[in-house]
Amino acid sequence: MKIRSFVLIGLSLVLGLITVMLSRNHESSAAPMAKVIAAKTLLSYGDRITPANLQLLDYPLQSVPEGAFSTIEDIAGPGEERVALRTMVPGELVLATKISGKGGRATLSTLIDKGMRAITIAVNDVKGVAGFIQVSDRVDVLLTRNDHSQTDVLLQNVKVLGIDQQAGSDDKKDKPAVAKAVTLEVSTEDAQKLTLGSSIGSLSLALRNFSSPDAVTTRSLSVDDLLPMAKAEKPIVAAPKVEIVKRSIEILRGTDATSYDIGKGGTVDISASPTGAPKLPMMPRKPATPATKL
Repeated sequence: MKIRSFVLIGLSLVLGLITVMLSRNHESSAAPMAKVIAAKTLLSYGDRITPANLQLLDYPLQSVPEGAFSTIEDIAGPGEERVALRTMVPGELVLATKISGKGGRATLSTLIDKGMRAITIAVNDVKGVAGFIQVSDRVDVLLTRNDHSQTDVLLQNVKVLGIDQQAGSDDKKDKPAVAKAVTLEVSTEDAQKLTLGSSIGSLSLALRNFSSPDAVTTRSLSVDDLLPMAKAEKPIVAAPKVEIVKRSIEILRGTDATSYDIGKGGTVDISASPTGAPKLPMMPRKPATPATKL
């Protein structure tokens, strides 16, 4: 009995030592971690960042993205006044590209991609898709000429930077609102197109599916395209037939009567007559002179 107990105790010690060694090896082989700053509460565009909005998390060292912060003081320390430039949810890493600089404030220029420009066009409740267009949506810009002769797709897949005076992403504003102006992110050349287009016609917006960025083939549409039946060829109506009435004249030579056709201009061809006379004009018949009473 005693021998069996000693065996069991020895086996337990061996298993314990093995477990400790395996756990140490696992800890030594685990990826090194780093301290990074993440959002603790929801941060919307323009929100001022305070220590209460931030938290310190462990993050795999090899996966720490560029622009991450390691201490809260780097973001919200004394003299550090920064605001959020993008919406950040709790647990999301705070990066330099998502916040303003020291003493900064949220401005539209911080949202424009490098090499791009921001330009604002006027819209109404119809041309702004009844207010359903929101910041970060993608739209196509349509140009209708002032004479309403045709409509063209001027630009495709354009990013919306702002609605009226609201820029950036604001989760608090989730209801459609009628807009009077929409700010778009375009290239320099496209900004010229929008400016020129607004001077020769009216601009409208068409909301795109965000997952369909590819350009599509378009063509100019005119009023004739609205009523395709009007472009169908009209049936050809034959000209009415003009019945030609032939006129003729009879010439008496003694007791023989010869008939001749009257041609154009009132001429009569009597070349077939024995005398071979040339064409003679038809002389109007003079009215008979009334007899004079004696």
